[in-house]
Amino acid sequence: MPSFTIGDDFSVSYDEWGDPEAPPVVLLHGFTSSNRMWIGQVGPLARQYRAIAPDLRGHGKTTAPEDLAEYGIVRYAEDLRALLDHLEITACALVGCSFGGMIALQFATTYPERVAALAVSDSSPAYEHPAYDDGFRERERRMRENEEVVRKGGTAALGKRAAATVTDGLAADALRQRYARISSDGFLGASLTRRERPDLTPLLKERLTMPVLLCGGDDDPVSCALAVMQAELPGARVVRFKNAGHGLPTVRPETFNDVLLRFLADVEDGEPVRASLRV
Repeated sequence: MPSFTIGDDFSVSYDEWGDPEAPPVVLLHGFTSSNRMWIGQVGPLARQYRAIAPDLRGHGKTTAPEDLAEYGIVRYAEDLRALLDHLEITACALVGCSFGGMIALQFATTYPERVAALAVSDSSPAYEHPAYDDGFRERERRMRENEEVVRKGGTAALGKRAAATVTDGLAADALRQRYARISSDGFLGASLTRRERPDLTPLLKERLTMPVLLCGGDDDPVSCALAVMQAELPGARVVRFKNAGHGLPTVRPETFNDVLLRFLADVEDGEPVRASLRV
């Protein structure tokens, strides 16, 4: 797994697939995950594109600073800028899921000239908004509870707690391993980043002039944020996934791939992207 350093001691790890001369597509994973979450996407993407997936700050093999002041949504966006500079990529198609979508929105509103197309799945433009519903807020309440578990017992304790409610043995083991792979510092730093990020809603219409794809699952508590973004981005392609929860690239990989590849093809062909679809 290649890596590069920022400053003296911060290392960013990433993987890439496909022709290095093909148009680049950068994939940003979700909270507590790693670039492994994109395993269902990189094969189809690599047939036509240069797919690049980093481990985000505090996740996977990328450095997890002990000092929580070393986190923050701007730092995540700057990590991405450094990755593009390292790979000598002027502009890319940027895809972010959940926490990765928050970072993608931050990056795209800060550096719109470096984003040729933007795809955001299972995500939100702000931690709080009047249009968010009780389901969204209940999910955030549970995530704050998880922070307390990690502060007291580490990520292993959280993995054990999460696995206790899962009846499938393999799934329970996968949950324990997922949380074991992220340090307590990485977990708490990313969690703090999620809560303290700025409200980007007022910037969306002005800054996101590139083609935009917004995806959400009908059964995802975060889906109310999809409507918030759609209202600000009337030219976006909005795709709602029936009977789907959080994490569309993993829970509905084939359908997500079809939607993403169609969007990217339309962008390349200069076709209009505006649409509202259910799949």
